[in-house]
Amino acid sequence: MASLLESYEQQYSGVTADITYNIGRISNSHGAEKQTYIRQADKLFDEASELLEQMDLEINDHDPQSRKKYQTRIKSYKTEMGKLQKDLKRAKLGIDANRDELLGEDTHDSEDQRTRLLDNSERLERSSKRLDHGYKVVLETEQIGTDMLENLNSQRQQITRSRNRLEEMNSNLGKSSRVLSGMMKRIIQNRLLLLGIFIFIVLIIIVAIYFTVKRHT
Repeated sequence: MASLLESYEQQYSGVTADITYNIGRISNSHGAEKQTYIRQADKLFDEASELLEQMDLEINDHDPQSRKKYQTRIKSYKTEMGKLQKDLKRAKLGIDANRDELLGEDTHDSEDQRTRLLDNSERLERSSKRLDHGYKVVLETEQIGTDMLENLNSQRQQITRSRNRLEEMNSNLGKSSRVLSGMMKRIIQNRLLLLGIFIFIVLIIIVAIYFTVKRHT
């Protein structure tokens, strides 16, 4: 356990050294370069916070005496973190920490005002990001709705075309049915005509036979 905590402490020491370096670079940089160092410092602060949380979890398994010792260390680390965060805010505002120490209380009011201004700017930036995210969600929703309407319109057109084809098929079937009905009528008429002719011929044959027999008798 002790070796793991020592590993965390070594990592924390390296991270805080990197934070201090980035804070120094922020104070001496401008524009995009300054923003790059600010983002790096913010990431390092997140990493340092995670290491402190890991330390808090690890010391719970130690004996009371050892736990108390490490709790004191972690408390000092957290105090150091708070100081570094203040230094980062000063660097963001362009305030020289050494000059601030020399001037003493005379710069506190100005620093507080700048700090509040920075906090307000950060809140506005977060609000702007949330608005941008909401706007993106609205655009995505609108796009989804447009795609759905296009799909529905395409399906409606397909249904309309299918219905038109069915109506055309029904019309063709109706025409075919009428043609078949006419053909059946003509076939029946022809058969009736043939039957009539056959009966007529049979009658003639019968009459002829009758008169022939009668003549001979």
